[in-house]
Amino acid sequence: MKFEPGIYEGVSYEEYAEIEAFRSHDLTTVIDCPYTWKYQLPLKETPALIEGRVQHSVFLELDKFEDEYVIEPKVDRRTKIGKAEYEDFLSGLGDRTPVKREMLDICLERREIVQEFIPNEDDKVECTVLFHWREHPFKARFDWYDGINVWDLKTCRDASPRGFRGAINSFNYHMQAALYLDACKALGMRGDGFFFLAQEKAHPYPYAVYTLSGEAMEYGRSRNEQALHTLLACKENDRFEPYNLDGVQIIELSDLY
Repeated sequence: MKFEPGIYEGVSYEEYAEIEAFRSHDLTTVIDCPYTWKYQLPLKETPALIEGRVQHSVFLELDKFEDEYVIEPKVDRRTKIGKAEYEDFLSGLGDRTPVKREMLDICLERREIVQEFIPNEDDKVECTVLFHWREHPFKARFDWYDGINVWDLKTCRDASPRGFRGAINSFNYHMQAALYLDACKALGMRGDGFFFLAQEKAHPYPYAVYTLSGEAMEYGRSRNEQALHTLLACKENDRFEPYNLDGVQIIELSDLY
């Protein structure tokens, strides 16, 4: 897909990956460790990654679930007949991903609990946003955009205020939020707020909705500025230092508490 600023629906993960542009993930990774950004491996289709995508598909576009996924048949692959039946199943997959029935049931149960937040028909879901930020091409993938606010679904270990504050700090979600609102501004779209719908992975799947204060959003924006500067400098000098540190670092007793 050619880079052309705008907001697009129906762009596959594969098409999105081929777009040559920076992502929020680039900034949130390089700010912590340029070395990790340089040498990170391509994402593998792990069970956790598949479950995250299935959860997004079930919550955002349940009507399109069967276009992307197929429920695995329950066969005993230890037997010759079972192996043959499963191989026959795989041969008919096409581009779709096999998922276990149990995983789908869990995702549907989570969806039921947060159904009041399910996007409306007029909302843009799983949309690709292409824009320029600080004169550089960027891409983003909004979970959903209601014409006023950007929403992001996060499945997490701990959705409590204390737990999710820790996740924001660990995964630099404040940087993501600031960049996504800047994307709206760059395209002349309303972007009044950025909301996280955080839901725990484990039963009974409690959830909460969070947003950032203006001060926290500005901090995320300043971190993005710093990260972009670091990324461009690293690329120019072809130097990607581990954790961007020099020499031996001393850990004080106060750092441990």
